[in-house]
Amino acid sequence: MVKQTRARVLRGDTHAEGKPVSVFEPTTEVIRRGKAKQPTEFDKMIKVQEAESQIITSYEVFAKRPSDSELLVPAVEVHCERLGRVPELVAADAGFYSAQGEKTATWGS
Repeated sequence: MVKQTRARVLRGDTHAEGKPVSVFEPTTEVIRRGKAKQPTEFDKMIKVQEAESQIITSYEVFAKRPSDSELLVPAVEVHCERLGRVPELVAADAGFYSAQGEKTATWGS
């Protein structure tokens, strides 16, 4: 803890390895993932979207963590806007699924 304090206070290094969450830094967000190996993370949530051949077509950094299920339809809309077509196949984490999202995202098929 003394090493981190010296790095943060004396050298201005706010990214010291293993640093605890600071209630004085409003940008820190606690993300509960529920995974055995890493149940809690402290950072920002990002969404990376890719198309065929792993080409990144969009990314977004969220100030506040949204519900994953709210991200599917906007992701398909960005794909359509940038590539001019509805994707043939969409793959995402299970949290992205919602019946309404699936219904909305299949309008082109």
